[in-house]
Amino acid sequence: MLKIAKEFGVSSSYLARVCTRLNVPRPERGYWARIAAGQRAPKADLPEALPGDEISWNPGGGGEAIQGPTDARLETTVAARRTAAKASLKGPHDLIATAKPHFLAGNLSREGNYLKPAKRNLVDLVVTTESLDPALSLANELFNAFERKGHRIILAALNESVCRPEVDTRDAPTKQPSYNNLWGPARKTVLYVNGTPIGLTIFEITEATAMRYKGDGVYVKEADFVMPKGAHWEQFHWRSVKDIPSGRLCLRAYSSYYTAQWSRQWKERHPGDFLKKVTALVKEVIACEAEAAEAIATGKQRAEAEDMRWKAQQEQWRREELQRKREEAEKASRNELETLLVRCERWDRLDRLIEAVTMQAADASDESKARLDMLIDAAKRIEGRRPTLEDFLAWKTPHERG
Repeated sequence: MLKIAKEFGVSSSYLARVCTRLNVPRPERGYWARIAAGQRAPKADLPEALPGDEISWNPGGGGEAIQGPTDARLETTVAARRTAAKASLKGPHDLIATAKPHFLAGNLSREGNYLKPAKRNLVDLVVTTESLDPALSLANELFNAFERKGHRIILAALNESVCRPEVDTRDAPTKQPSYNNLWGPARKTVLYVNGTPIGLTIFEITEATAMRYKGDGVYVKEADFVMPKGAHWEQFHWRSVKDIPSGRLCLRAYSSYYTAQWSRQWKERHPGDFLKKVTALVKEVIACEAEAAEAIATGKQRAEAEDMRWKAQQEQWRREELQRKREEAEKASRNELETLLVRCERWDRLDRLIEAVTMQAADASDESKARLDMLIDAAKRIEGRRPTLEDFLAWKTPHERG
């Protein structure tokens, strides 16, 4: 472990946590010593990867996860053995056992005093302090019931394709969005039904309630408010309607892939109703597998179509870029060649001019000949260097410019 950890630049304890997360068995203490001594030591087999299991890890980042849906036979054999054995034990589910202290240790939302734990890798609950215990009890009963039926429920990998919709706690949502700063988990709570990932969220419903302003930023329910005597007090204790946590819970199941999204909600009529209907809820959620799988299939088709469209667009851009570069190369070669031709023509014209004036100056005075030589030198300097073979060999064709 020490040697491998050094190769990845991490500590052995960190790598041990990675192995635990990837469900990779590690040799027991003394394993390598027994091997070095020539003794035989049992070697644990790598367990079968199930939907939702991470199968790779990168230092400083997440890994690839097995995606669903997968072969139903694999899910109902391997997963059923693993999850049913775990769920048969008494006590709270793994996702619930240590969750409560983390929820209570966080902050509160701007509206409704919803819990906002600092820890992000927790079961997906959006509730107030008063509803935390009922929500945890409901989640525990549901999760154990799902796993007794062979359907595993875990905190999904960070790169799991399921996209969690925004939580709107209002009992009767409107087109006006809710601006409450609710908590959201970093890793979704995902149920795998025969390999199909279905996200689960339990949240407390708010109800539109008539309120009265009491003072100092405090509102109380109008039914509980006692108006001070005197008509003039009305203006200081105005009436308002606010969304107040009701104690009723809502179970939301959702699934998505790319732009295809599916969700369904079950709401309590009265607080505590769901604990009496766990079996029925479990059956209804499991029955949603076909709808969730259809949404995922639709999303994959859209993603594949979009990927093909994107690749076609990239190919078109590539061809257009090649054509643009080809035209630029041809233009550059033409301009450079034109420059060489112009220089050659100008030098040819200058040579003819020099030859003509030199012949005419054969009988001229010495003073005129001296001035003629000075002018010829000046003309050559102005014209610049005469084109040579090297200049033409340095010229590049459009193909050479690539």
